[in-house]
Amino acid sequence: MRESKLASASASRRPLPTSARWTLVFAIALGACTPSATPQPSEPPAMTAMPSASSVPQAAPEVPTPAVDPVAEGMTAKGVVELCDRHLGRAKRLLGEVKALPAETELTWDNTLAKVDQISLELSVGAGFPDLMNVGHPDKAVREAAGECRPKVDEFYTDMMLDAEFAGVVRRYADKHPALEGTRKRLLEELLRDFKRNGLFLPKAEQDELRKLNEELSKLSQDFGTNLSEAKGTIKVKPDQLKGLPESFIEQHKPGADGLVELTTDYPDYFPVITYADDRSVAKALTFEFDNRAAKANVPILERVLVLREKKAKLLGYDTWADYAIEPRMAKSAAKVQEFLKNAAKTVAKPGKREYAELLAEWHKIGGKGAVVPNQDRLYLVGRLANKKYGFDAKQLSNYFEVESVAKGLFTILSKLYGVEFKEIPAEKGAVWHEDVRILEVTDEGKKLGRIYLDLYPRDGKYKHAAMFEIRGGKRLDDGSYVTPISALVCNFPKSEPGQPGLMTHDQVTTFFHEFGHALHHVLTQQPLATYSGTNTVRDFVEAPSQMLEEWAWRRETLDLFAKHYETGEKIPDKLFNAMTKSRSFGFALHTERQISLATLDFEYHHQPTSVDTDKVFTEVMKKTQSFGYLPETHFQATFGHLMGYDAGYYGYQWALAIARDVLTRFQKEGFMNTKVADDWRKLVLSQGAGEDENELVHAFLGRETNLDAYAAFLSGADASGK
Repeated sequence: MRESKLASASASRRPLPTSARWTLVFAIALGACTPSATPQPSEPPAMTAMPSASSVPQAAPEVPTPAVDPVAEGMTAKGVVELCDRHLGRAKRLLGEVKALPAETELTWDNTLAKVDQISLELSVGAGFPDLMNVGHPDKAVREAAGECRPKVDEFYTDMMLDAEFAGVVRRYADKHPALEGTRKRLLEELLRDFKRNGLFLPKAEQDELRKLNEELSKLSQDFGTNLSEAKGTIKVKPDQLKGLPESFIEQHKPGADGLVELTTDYPDYFPVITYADDRSVAKALTFEFDNRAAKANVPILERVLVLREKKAKLLGYDTWADYAIEPRMAKSAAKVQEFLKNAAKTVAKPGKREYAELLAEWHKIGGKGAVVPNQDRLYLVGRLANKKYGFDAKQLSNYFEVESVAKGLFTILSKLYGVEFKEIPAEKGAVWHEDVRILEVTDEGKKLGRIYLDLYPRDGKYKHAAMFEIRGGKRLDDGSYVTPISALVCNFPKSEPGQPGLMTHDQVTTFFHEFGHALHHVLTQQPLATYSGTNTVRDFVEAPSQMLEEWAWRRETLDLFAKHYETGEKIPDKLFNAMTKSRSFGFALHTERQISLATLDFEYHHQPTSVDTDKVFTEVMKKTQSFGYLPETHFQATFGHLMGYDAGYYGYQWALAIARDVLTRFQKEGFMNTKVADDWRKLVLSQGAGEDENELVHAFLGRETNLDAYAAFLSGADASGK
């Protein structure tokens, strides 16, 4: 029913090369958001132990993994390599101990699967932070050193799942029919399943081929992400070409010595330009750069990855990678995903056509020609029409979303709902990887739950999207104590400077809520096993808690807690709020159409024969599934990071949205700030991780089976009041 994971994460959450839950999450970016840790040295200084009676020197005791702070150790090129190697070494040692159990030894949970679960924690600690540093550290040398970790971890995982001795011990233990329950039983069942899914029963020659495929796939996937993180396109425009953009944006973009303004493909530049710039030639030029980021390197990487994935799927007995990847998820089959996407597309077809007709007419009014609206003009036209139809001005609304106020407001909402406290603690020198990074300690009545790092602002060499990275998973220890989880939010929001407030769009506010939803899911875990803690759920469920939290960015009672005008301190006026909520449903059908289109693209890439011409497939899918036109000679697929981390899984955003909308029906009935409902959600779902089948967790919260009624109502625009 679910994927097995040795730790977890959400866009880009990047999995190990497996179909199972044994997946290290690289990031859940909005793509999928994720990781972080504590600033105390966890490894004592080198020392010599007191001599024993026999005068034999003893080594200093090894710091146990629960006491290790990955952030403190892994922020240098040397430290990040040592962090990875140390915990990978511990994982290898644990595996060796299981394999070495003599045939006559009585097999127990403690000497078999308990050690397997400890491997989950070791890899969470040893690989989570290097994954983050690979796309987040300002020093390229550290990024490159951190990039050495993932291939080694992937290789270890491949070898472990192809290890006949290890599998033999697990089978011997299973043959005893141990009285296991809950997650312990699930761990055994999924291990047995995943031995097959990872090629254990293949002939040696084919296992060797599988190892080579996994090794190359790991490297290519990492290269794809690194290329995208480091890519930055630029254009230069005249100052008067910024007309229509917010004053705060213009203030932050002064002309250079040549009298021109430089604009980049980083999010804080790109999205305001395509949303507000009246000179649409600027949006077109910047979109050309945006959709060609890393294209020269990433298009051939993607096409090679697709070939290798299909080879691997066929080697393992599956027709396509989509069939292989989807099997252990909630959807279970590629056919079920096709049906789901087809039905979702039907639901939005009628309102989508109606919206598109209005956008096309508006496009003609501003000089557009033909019957196909360019994709880069979609948000601009939606904004113009929302203003005309409802009096909604997105730029005016941004004045109420100063980035620091939004962050504090989000913490206030979550504190009121869940009774937890988010306390910012000072980042001593060397305790964070960049001066912009902040540290939140999360507590519940004084009890430490975990830590969240906030890396909110753009910089060169940094991951360009928004994602939550896992740095350490949670786990219950034998003494009853709990290894507290650590994560980091990596985003690219406008930064406040003296005299220049960092004003967020409402879309950015919902993105922040979304990604923090992943962090909340991670930090509230109380799941005993590291393998199933936090966001280590199946991929087509993991986005449900994060998409659900977005709704609190639309409610009057919650916005009033933090949305204040950055100059006057006034709340959002009723007229502006009502215009915002009325305009919410306008353009939503086309937004959903785009999401379904991207999910279809991802699916088709992984459901077609080898030697895929990704440009050709992109053109075909967009023509069939989307109303808008893309610029010629661009390569959007080269920038679609989810193709590496959410391969054949992008449908999961809509699948999880259907669950999220159903979950929200309880809050709608009983109150969005109802602490009883929130406590139920926390105890029955968030704290459980993947403690039970995800359907069962949601059933426990709702008191019934899930259905698609709320999802259909939301897609049709019938559920968007915000009041």
